[in-house]
Amino acid sequence: MILTFEEFRTFTPERETYALFGYPLGHTMSPDLHAALFKAAGREADYIGVAVPAEQLPEAMELARKKLAGINLTIPHKKAVIPLLDAVDQSAADLHSVNTVTFADGRAVGYNTDILGFAESLERDGVHLSGRKVLLLGYGGAAAVMGYHCLNMGAHLYITGRNLEKAKALRDQLLTVLPGRGRCEVCSQRRIPKDIQIVVNGTPLGMFPHEDKAPLRFLPRKTQYVFDAVYNPPVTATLRLANPRKTKTRDGLFMLVMQAARAQTIWYGAQFEDAACDSILRRMYGKLAVKRLSDKYGKRNIALCGFMGSGKTTVGRKVARLTGLPFIDVDHYIEETEGMTIPEIFATHGEPYFRDVETRCIRELSQREGIVLSLGGGSVLRPENVAAVKENGLLILLDTPFFRIVKNLSYSTNRPLLDKEDKLAETRRLYQARRPIYDKAADLRVRSPRLSEVVERTLKSI
Repeated sequence: MILTFEEFRTFTPERETYALFGYPLGHTMSPDLHAALFKAAGREADYIGVAVPAEQLPEAMELARKKLAGINLTIPHKKAVIPLLDAVDQSAADLHSVNTVTFADGRAVGYNTDILGFAESLERDGVHLSGRKVLLLGYGGAAAVMGYHCLNMGAHLYITGRNLEKAKALRDQLLTVLPGRGRCEVCSQRRIPKDIQIVVNGTPLGMFPHEDKAPLRFLPRKTQYVFDAVYNPPVTATLRLANPRKTKTRDGLFMLVMQAARAQTIWYGAQFEDAACDSILRRMYGKLAVKRLSDKYGKRNIALCGFMGSGKTTVGRKVARLTGLPFIDVDHYIEETEGMTIPEIFATHGEPYFRDVETRCIRELSQREGIVLSLGGGSVLRPENVAAVKENGLLILLDTPFFRIVKNLSYSTNRPLLDKEDKLAETRRLYQARRPIYDKAADLRVRSPRLSEVVERTLKSI
């Protein structure tokens, strides 16, 4: 629930309630994220967003003390809130940035959990900072958080950006509050050391809708790890610079999840298992995919195509569960409509009849909004089917490797088109004939032999 400041003035919590203060607030994932964390912790609580104009922050904080158990803060309040607090944690004071406030015993205490979220992202990926050469891109709030942690962990930090004076100001700030913890230098983009090992992006470059932007044109050749605080899109232009075979990458969504988790630890002592955080992270990718489906593509449906045995039904069900959208398998829908299995339809009426029924069903289903649709292997053979799907849907090809398809089909006995003496040869013939059609029809392509990776890449591809 997102409230205007006027609505917050008259708001009366029905139970323990927390909030995000920011302005403008726009679309935020925080209510969904904190709701998922409350559920994982077994906590009966609510979380709201409140659009608080800068000049109304003092009044908002007074109201928060009376109505709320804790708050998060985003732009433009992270620094402005500090004089309104009774105490501030050391790292938040060093950075002049508070994103979490707890109200207890009549006192308001501020913390910065962004640092914890960033630290846990690196820890999850097995990245150690002591003695490593780290390139920090940017000098704003997010960059300051990441630079603070890197220097505190003993990294040799290089800061770069378009404005070297601002980069120098951040360097001086970090060296003042963390004397002797590590080395920190400023460099121009022309003078970036070639032996940089870790690159962290604290700029907003590459964030939707300007997804083709990146603060670098290429990575230093010895880069082993890239972290980007941007998570919309999940695969940013900066992350795409990395060679996936030798360079690990991480977008900013896990950082978002973990800073929220640590806020709840501060508020009421919650502790979250890794498995719970991973599950919530997958659901956040699902929520983000639905948001991007609308914002970027102007679509409401996700449609999966690909050769028979490519995993469309299995992947579709998992994608539907993570996005919260209903799942419909076109083949199953046809069987329910006709009252016969697909092999029975082929045997009784022949393939042309089946294709006509398939076209009619696809046209019906494509008029719905907010579904995950799994198409039959031959659905895209008719251009009218593709056109119908794309009216409301984003068409994603599951480009499953042929060896995996063969293995999947070895368990199936209801594929009438493969009912030949040499099943493998017929499978290969059909696969090779249809692959160019799939490539032409699809908006996006996802390829991996591992099911878990296919689901993740499907969501991130959007």
